[in-house]
Amino acid sequence: MHPITYYPVGTQRLVRSNAERIRQKPYAHYFNPDVAVPEEAFAALQAPLEPEQVLGTSSAELNRLLKPGYLEGETGYFGLPDGSGYASSLVRFPGATPEMFRWWFWWHSFEPERYSLWHPWCHADIWRPDPETETAPGLSDEQRYIGSTHHINEYIGQDPLDIEITFVDPARWGFDTDGFAAAGIGGHACGNILMKDSHMRLATMVHLARVTDYGFELRSRYWIGAAAEPSQDPVPGIPALTTVPGFSGERQAYEQLVHDQTEFNHLATFLPDIYREFGPR
Repeated sequence: MHPITYYPVGTQRLVRSNAERIRQKPYAHYFNPDVAVPEEAFAALQAPLEPEQVLGTSSAELNRLLKPGYLEGETGYFGLPDGSGYASSLVRFPGATPEMFRWWFWWHSFEPERYSLWHPWCHADIWRPDPETETAPGLSDEQRYIGSTHHINEYIGQDPLDIEITFVDPARWGFDTDGFAAAGIGGHACGNILMKDSHMRLATMVHLARVTDYGFELRSRYWIGAAAEPSQDPVPGIPALTTVPGFSGERQAYEQLVHDQTEFNHLATFLPDIYREFGPR
């Protein structure tokens, strides 16, 4: 693993604030500002993918993620001719299970301090309008986050972003969810990422947790600046982010790749332990 060595000035202030804020929380011992990415990610950060390695958003393309083995370009970024971007990321979680992944995706969202554990340098705030969902009886892990909107402030690159992530059933986008179990997919988190005020689409996000002999692997995809979510029409009256002067889908995709590799490799270092301590009894 290689330590991250570039920290934008704003994140340097944020990590100190996060460390102070979390001190009295019962899970404070999981706060660790030492973040790193594996050797294999470095090549992906030094040059873009080839065009043929970019996964499309049709149902047929998305369901390629259910096939055994790997696709070309499992980790990388690319700038598309229309000004949008694409990022892919593969992260391994030794000793962890998809159940832990599913639990994390709702548990972290109810306190900003929990959220800061995931990326101490870049995660500033999170809230959701349905706090009662955390303790509502009889809900599955997925029911505690699918259909919910997480309101987030975080750094992706040098600048903080105010975004909203609404999690959806992947079947909405054409995924063959009936085939998930046979494909070894035991967890998923698929969401629409919108800019807070304008509601312009920042990204479409896919996370699929696939069982392996060592734990699970997380295969992620982001389509940056696309006008519409897969299998759906654009929202009337809301322009594509690619029409905003100065927006670069390629640059945003690169920053998203760095962010994803950092936060998920960091989560992999403590997810089994925090689940055993704070997960379901």
